[in-house]
Amino acid sequence: MVLEEGLSIEQKLEILSDAAKYDVACTSSGMQRAGKQGELGNSVAAGICHSFSADGRCISLLKVLFTNECIFDCKYCINRSSNDVPRASFTPKELCELTIGFYKRNYIEGLFLSSGILHTPDYTMELICQTLRMLREEYHFRGYIHCKAIPGANPLLIEYAGWYADRMSVNLELPTNEGLRSLAPNKTRKNILGPMRQIQDGIAESRRELGFRG
Repeated sequence: MVLEEGLSIEQKLEILSDAAKYDVACTSSGMQRAGKQGELGNSVAAGICHSFSADGRCISLLKVLFTNECIFDCKYCINRSSNDVPRASFTPKELCELTIGFYKRNYIEGLFLSSGILHTPDYTMELICQTLRMLREEYHFRGYIHCKAIPGANPLLIEYAGWYADRMSVNLELPTNEGLRSLAPNKTRKNILGPMRQIQDGIAESRRELGFRG
């Protein structure tokens, strides 16, 4: 692991946007939210982006990792702990200011946020939750946010993030227990499938509360 010290925000952005290019982003959310006086951004039901660059990035989102440091050593992942790549981490404030700054310049319409696992799944998910809360409540950002849930994190933290994000998803890397044991020994099917079921159940509960059918 190559730890980088004293990086500028621009240098962190270069590392962490490049590290995020392997995360799949599906940007159609079904979320409709109009702009509001005194606040920033909006989100439309058809999804905010239908244009992708050659390397798979959704070009109207700020698509980054919160950190590419990771305690796991998944053999298929470029950010695995044993790989010697430059490492960087944002602070919640840095990521909020990047998002707002890019939005005001009309570079982006929203944020796609994933992350490596810094220290523990709970610690990482807490930082992500703090970032999302700050964006919504302190920076008054009403644009689109897609957040990846961290496998193994406390379900309460995943639920908390869900109150601020328009869309949540979980990376499903391998289909079998044998594959996980061979290539990602730090992960389990329970840790991956648990958040997926939680997100699915949360969507269904929200639809019932809002009076949607089907």
